[in-house]
Amino acid sequence: MSIAAVGSPLKSVTLPPRKSFLDFIFSTSSYATSLRTRTPKKLIANPVEAMPGDALRADAIFQGHFLLSGIEAKLTNIDPWFAADMPLHWHYELHNFDWLRDFSANGSDASVRHARALVLSWIKHFDTYRPHIWDAGILARRLINWTRQSQFLMTPHEGDFNYKFLRSLREQYNHLGRYNRFISRDDDKFETTLALYLCALCFPDTDGQARKYKKQLLEQIDSTILADGCHTSRSPARHMSLLSDLIGLKHTLNNLQEEIPSALMGGIDRLAPVVRFFQHGDGSLALFNGSVMASEGTVDHLLAIAEAPGRPPHRCPKGGFERLKAGRALLLLETGEGGRPKTTVSHQGIGSLEFSYGRDRIFVNCGAHPDATSPWGKALSATAAHSTLCLSDQNATFPQPSQNKEPDPVKVTTHAEGGNLWLELTNPGYMASHGVAHTRRLYLEASGQNLRGEEVVTATKDTAETTEFQIRFHLHPDLSISKSIGGRNLFIKTKNGDGWQFASSLGDLSLEEGIYCAQAGKPRKSQQIVLRGRLHGNAPLSIKWSLKMLGESDAEL
Repeated sequence: MSIAAVGSPLKSVTLPPRKSFLDFIFSTSSYATSLRTRTPKKLIANPVEAMPGDALRADAIFQGHFLLSGIEAKLTNIDPWFAADMPLHWHYELHNFDWLRDFSANGSDASVRHARALVLSWIKHFDTYRPHIWDAGILARRLINWTRQSQFLMTPHEGDFNYKFLRSLREQYNHLGRYNRFISRDDDKFETTLALYLCALCFPDTDGQARKYKKQLLEQIDSTILADGCHTSRSPARHMSLLSDLIGLKHTLNNLQEEIPSALMGGIDRLAPVVRFFQHGDGSLALFNGSVMASEGTVDHLLAIAEAPGRPPHRCPKGGFERLKAGRALLLLETGEGGRPKTTVSHQGIGSLEFSYGRDRIFVNCGAHPDATSPWGKALSATAAHSTLCLSDQNATFPQPSQNKEPDPVKVTTHAEGGNLWLELTNPGYMASHGVAHTRRLYLEASGQNLRGEEVVTATKDTAETTEFQIRFHLHPDLSISKSIGGRNLFIKTKNGDGWQFASSLGDLSLEEGIYCAQAGKPRKSQQIVLRGRLHGNAPLSIKWSLKMLGESDAEL
């Protein structure tokens, strides 16, 4: 569907129409004129990109294959901005220019020419305000990417490309500065302030603005990172992105021979150990709160250049996570401890766990979709998409942060002896809505080859109604699974050939279809173990289960 952007001539733009009051104001010719100031002839800084690019992805774009947010558009003789039938989140990734780092990683003369052509095409069609495309979040990321890749993009002499590039960069910077100052009500302004600071650092006539934005940025580093090192979103992917931004900023200031602020170094030192906290044996991060898998080697690369050797903590009480590590096994648990402000909760996975052994993920959460408001996004954020208690397919809720020193409704206790680990969690996710309490007890043997659990579910209110619940264990799609004849045991074989047996105290357990979306927009069929129970009155019900590695003689499925 072709639409007309507000206040602009008809263009073949496939974005949904939006005509708010601010869209109308920003789209007027008088506002566009007000953004025009003196165009700088050069940039005096070269911000550093810490996130590695993918040269093969640039090669695919050369061929007209734009794989963004898990969706590929194959284009011939058409600019990507006008690709038909692409969802909004695809356009968001296109217009934020994250993919420029892939061209830089390629580094060939052809990649430079192609990248410049795409930037000039964007400027030709979107040099003035467009709804969605000039929204603060997309605009901020675009400015960050343009400044970081400016040395790669710009010609060594003053030419037509440099003039158009710098003029557009300056006008977008002017708009974002106004929006940030007068209109923005976002709680998390880090990326916006980072974009403004990098631009002000690069322009030769904005030294005063750079000092102002630097001060704001350092303050926001501290407010964006919790005391235990977790990102306020509780998303490992957002956590990694922030670490990358801070590493790039550190190297940028080093190149300018500026002193590295203690707040910046402290942010890196706090973030890096928690990235290790969330890192499974396959090198990528856990799938909590909207995270998807990073490209292979990305996490290790960032940790290496962070130069922050701190060991991963055993727990993150402010972020609400626990980590049990024994032998080659890793168990991560989202406790919800510390509570969650409503503005930060994206997934309803309180009490959920992930378990891996070596490079094999066994128990997982289902991942995320790039459009959190879509049916897929809502389904993947639901409690049922996590390895935890689910009550009648209703979503659990995280408690709010305690006020006035009220006791935290989440209780976590841990114990270690001889390398063996015990953990007990009181999960209040259904207390407010259904009056149901869940206690999850876990034991991980020192070898990492024996994981046992007990789920105690209790109705705290007298009622004659029967309450049905499920304990779900989502399984990684690379696993091969078979059920025993009696129905009480499952046999699991990993991609690396290890055999595991899952057993429960129930007379029967269900093996049902599931979904796994560890890469943006790429759902894979998987399976899930479902333990079902019914509460009658307020008598507690206990379900025990175990996951044990099999020896070579009994590992055949």
